Amino acid sequence: MLSCPFDGSCRPQMARPSRPIRIISIPPLIYTIFLVTLVSESPRWLLVQGKNKEALDVLRKLANGKKLPDNIELIIPSSATAITCEEGDKNKSLWTTKWAAKRIVTIMTCAFGVGFVYYGIQLNAQNLNFNFYVTVIINALMDVPAVLIGGVLLGFTNRRLLLLMSTISAGVTCLLCIIFSTTSKDKAKVGGDGSKSTSSWPQLTVEAIGFMSASIAFNVLYVYCVELFPTNVRNFAVSLLQQSLMLGASLSPLLVVVGRLSPSISFAVFGALSIMSGTLSTWLPETRNAPLYETLKQQEEEEKHRRFSPASPPL
Repeated sequence: MLSCPFDGSCRPQMARPSRPIRIISIPPLIYTIFLVTLVSESPRWLLVQGKNKEALDVLRKLANGKKLPDNIELIIPSSATAITCEEGDKNKSLWTTKWAAKRIVTIMTCAFGVGFVYYGIQLNAQNLNFNFYVTVIINALMDVPAVLIGGVLLGFTNRRLLLLMSTISAGVTCLLCIIFSTTSKDKAKVGGDGSKSTSSWPQLTVEAIGFMSASIAFNVLYVYCVELFPTNVRNFAVSLLQQSLMLGASLSPLLVVVGRLSPSISFAVFGALSIMSGTLSTWLPETRNAPLYETLKQQEEEEKHRRFSPASPPL
């Protein structure tokens, strides 16, 4: 996001405006290709899948030249050996297990709304009564406190409550932008070149707070999704979450275009969708301080036991 103002400021002076984009995109591409050679599969995941030899090879690679003991023995964690060997559990998947399917559909719907709002607010900066480049820079900088605040709150706050409060906060601030947008439009003066001479600092402040709240919800979703599903389907669940976020992001520019005609409409939809996404999180169980399970069957049995145990808090 910080590269956008640089790119925009270079366009009027450069004969080939696409050159800054190419220059900026080359380092991340080289960086990503270099990292692929350094990434190894998780030994824990390989062990749960019964690939003991592959898991041991990864551990030898991570030992960085040091020799592992000859009598080393890998044990599947959380007594998952008996569970993974059962025939009934082999046929279970994320979609064939009722509780898991309901859970993934709920969090994917929530992620669609969060992705739509998170990326939409960034693009909707052009519909604010403020300098576009300053708005983009402020939004980019608001990601820093969002990560810090979200990380601190995750340490002692329930995931479901944090997701609910951040999405509602983002929704309310988007709705408040409608009020400041109407007020600024009434007070704005148009110069001879057609440009607006009045900037709305209150609207920009509220919008920045809303973007920070959406960023917190965006980050919390990943942690929440990891804790909602067991090891054997966790990667698949997170990939579905990512796809939902990106689907919302790909559709948000359509609303931004509508916002050029009426900024109030775009802010209203962003606000309503954010609040609805947060409300969906109330259907999900709380995962703070909950153990991470290995298989769907193990998690189903353990959660059922915790649900009906009088000494355990409700999910």
